[in-house]
Amino acid sequence: KGDTDKFYCVHGGYIRDFTFDASAFVNKNSQKNELSADYLNQLDDLNQWALYVTQQALTDAGYWGSEKLDNCGVILGNLSFPTKSSNHLFMPLYHQVVDDALKECLHKDFQLSHFSDTDIATTNVHADNALVAGYPAALLAKAAGLGGTHFALDAACASSCYSVKLACDYLHTGKADMMLAGAVSGADPMFVNMGFSIFQAYPANNIHAPFDKNSQGLFAGEGAGMMVLKRHSDAVRDGDKIHAIIKGGALSNDGKGEFVLSPNTKGQVLVYERAYEDAAVDPRDVDYIECHATGTPKGDNVELGSMDTFFSRFPRENNNKPLLGSVKSNLGHLLTAAGMPGMTKAIWALNQAKIPATINLNEPLSSKKGYLGGAQMPTETIAWPTPLNTKASTSAKANTSKARTAGVSVFGFGGSNAHLVLQQPSQTLAPITVKAKTRESLAIIGMDAHFGSAKDLASFETLIKNNDNTFRELPSKRWKGIEKNTEVMKALQLDKAPKGGYVENFDIDFLRFKVPPNEQDCLIPQQLMMMKVADNAAKDAGLKEGSNVAVLVAMGLELELHQYRGRVNLSTQIEESLLQQGVVLSNEQRETLTNIAKDGVAFAAQLNQYTSFIGNIMASRISALWDFSGPAITLSAEENSVYRCVELAENLFQTSDIDAVIIASVDLAGSVENITLRQHFGKVSSGNINTRNAVDNNQTSNEWLVGEGAGAFVVKPLSKVIQVNEESIYACIDSVAFANGCDSTAITKTAKKALS
Repeated sequence: KGDTDKFYCVHGGYIRDFTFDASAFVNKNSQKNELSADYLNQLDDLNQWALYVTQQALTDAGYWGSEKLDNCGVILGNLSFPTKSSNHLFMPLYHQVVDDALKECLHKDFQLSHFSDTDIATTNVHADNALVAGYPAALLAKAAGLGGTHFALDAACASSCYSVKLACDYLHTGKADMMLAGAVSGADPMFVNMGFSIFQAYPANNIHAPFDKNSQGLFAGEGAGMMVLKRHSDAVRDGDKIHAIIKGGALSNDGKGEFVLSPNTKGQVLVYERAYEDAAVDPRDVDYIECHATGTPKGDNVELGSMDTFFSRFPRENNNKPLLGSVKSNLGHLLTAAGMPGMTKAIWALNQAKIPATINLNEPLSSKKGYLGGAQMPTETIAWPTPLNTKASTSAKANTSKARTAGVSVFGFGGSNAHLVLQQPSQTLAPITVKAKTRESLAIIGMDAHFGSAKDLASFETLIKNNDNTFRELPSKRWKGIEKNTEVMKALQLDKAPKGGYVENFDIDFLRFKVPPNEQDCLIPQQLMMMKVADNAAKDAGLKEGSNVAVLVAMGLELELHQYRGRVNLSTQIEESLLQQGVVLSNEQRETLTNIAKDGVAFAAQLNQYTSFIGNIMASRISALWDFSGPAITLSAEENSVYRCVELAENLFQTSDIDAVIIASVDLAGSVENITLRQHFGKVSSGNINTRNAVDNNQTSNEWLVGEGAGAFVVKPLSKVIQVNEESIYACIDSVAFANGCDSTAITKTAKKALS
C-alpha cells in the first residue's frame, strides 16, 4: 500500500469463463449489419460483454432481429480507460524504445523479454480495440440494427442511471419510440486497481461490507447490463412484457465540495428532491431504496446522512421508514455499470414482493440524526412491507391498491448523482406525469476556443480571414524523442513526424482551477485545456454561480494514458531479461536502470493526475468551480460527439428546468499513440503542406492531417435569452439531425424531418 506502480488488493468481482458466440450477431441477409464473426471475435471483452447483454435484452423483449428498430437508439455508460486489448496495441511502441535504450546501456544483443511476442509491426490485435470510448455504442447499434441515436457517456459510477434517465428523455421528447440503456465495466483491471490503490479506496483489513462499521473500502467488479425502454402507453398497446415502470428520475451534480472525489450531501439531497417531483410520487410511498453504498466509510456515511436529511422531512405513521440495501455486498463495485445490478435487484424485488438481504452486514451504521440504521437494513430476505397508513394515503382502499415503489441511487466521482423511482409492473395506464416542453431553437450566448496555434477566438478569426492555417513541425518535446527512433518510425510507416495543427503550449491559471502546477502531479493537458475554454465560455455567457447549468463534454480516450500502464510492465520484464541473458547487476544498479526506463515512458501517476484520467471529472471540475447543479458528463460518439451533445442539450431543456448548457470538446490528436492508431484507418500526411491550399492537397492525396484543440459554447433556449443587442447571441442552432450510413434517401429524409 502506497508503493509506486503497485496495488494492494487482488480481490474483485471478476467475470470468468465467459464464452462469446459471434454467430448470434452475423446476419448475411441484412444490409444493416455487415459484421463478421472473425471481426467480432477480435474485439475486447468490453465490446463482447456489451454485445451479449444487448442481444439478451432485445431477445427478452421480443425485438431481437425485429424490423421495428428504426426509431430505437442506445445509450451506453462506459469508462474511458485502457482495456486489456488496447494495451496490446501500444505496449510494443514503448517497449521498442526501452529495448533500444537498454541495448545501448548494456549490450547490443540485449533484448527485453516478451518483446518479440508483441512486435510493434506485427501485433495482431484489431485496431478498433483502441476506439474505447464511443465506438462500443456504435457497434451495438450496428449489430442490433438500430436506426436511432447512439453514444456512450461517462458519469463515473453514476453512468448506468444517467443512461436510463437520458434514454427516457429521448422517449418523452418523441425522438425515439424505443431505447436501449445500459452500461459496461470492462476496463483493464490493473489500470483500475492502480487507481483505487492511489485513492486508497480498497479495504486494508480486507473487509468490504456496505453500511457496516468495520468496512474500510470497496472491491472493484466487472460486468454489463442493458434494458429495453418504451413509453408505458406504447408497451401496453403492443402487449409487451413489462418488468417495471420508471415513474421518474433526476440527475444532479454536487457543485462545490471538499474534493473532486468526495461525495456531498447537498447534491444528493437535490437529486432526491428533483426525482420525486419528476415522478409525482410522495416520498412517503417509497418502501425500499437500493443504495449506492460501496463500503467506503466516507461514502456510506454521506449517503445515509443524505437520505436522513431528505426522507425525515416526510414523517410516516407507525415509524414505517424505507428499507435500505446494497447489491455491492454480493458483486463488488461495477464502476460505470454499478447501477445495472442495483436496478435489476430492485426490479426483481418489485416483482417478487421480496427484499433481498444485504449480506456481510454485522455492525450496521446509523445516520447521525438516528433516523436510519440497522432496523432498516434487512440481513435476510424478507417479504415486501405491507402497506400501512401514512399521511400520504390514509384510506384502507388506497393502501391495498398502492403500488410497490422503490428508489435506486447512484453517486459517482466528481459529484455525479442520479436517482430513479421504480414501481411494480402494471398494464393499467396512469396519468402521464412527464410532459416535454416545446422544442426551441438554441441560442449560442458564450464561446471560447483554442485550435492549434490559434489560442483564442480572436486568433481564430484572424486565421480564417487571412486564409491561413496552423500547421507546423512536431513540437520538440511532444513525442519524448520517439520520432528519432528509426525502428519505431519504420514500423509506423513514417519517414518523419508529420506536420500538423499541434498545440505546443497554453496558459492556465492554476489558482483559478485549484489544481497543483507540479508537473508530476498535475492534470493531463486534455483536462486542463478543456477546463480553460469551458470556463472562458461560461464567463463570456455571463452565467451565474450556483445556477442549474449542465456541462456536456465531447471527448474520447486520451490514448497517452497507455503510457502509465506501460511503465508498470517494465519492472518484471527487465528483471526477467537480465536473468535470462546472464546480466548481473547490483540491486541498486537494477533499481536505477528500471526507474530510468519507466520514467522514460511516463512518470508514476499521482493522486491528482489519476483523477484527470477519469473522463467525467473534466466536466465535474467546471461544475465544482461554478457550483453548478445540473448534470455533468462526458459524451463519446467519435466525430459526432459535439452534435450528440447538442441533441442532448435540446432534450434537457425540454424535460427539465436546466438554465443553460455548456458544450465543450477537446482532442489532442497529435500524440504518437493517436498517429499509430489512425495509420490503421488511413495514411497521415507526411507534412508537405501548402499553406494556402492544405485542404485541397489533403483531398487529392486521400491523406489526413493532424489537428488539435478545444472549444466550448453555451446554449440557452432562444426564449430565455434576454437580448440586449444582436451581439449577445453568436448564432442560433435551429435543428440537429442524424442519419445512419451513407444512404442518400435516409439523409434527405432526416434533413426534412429536422427542418419541419
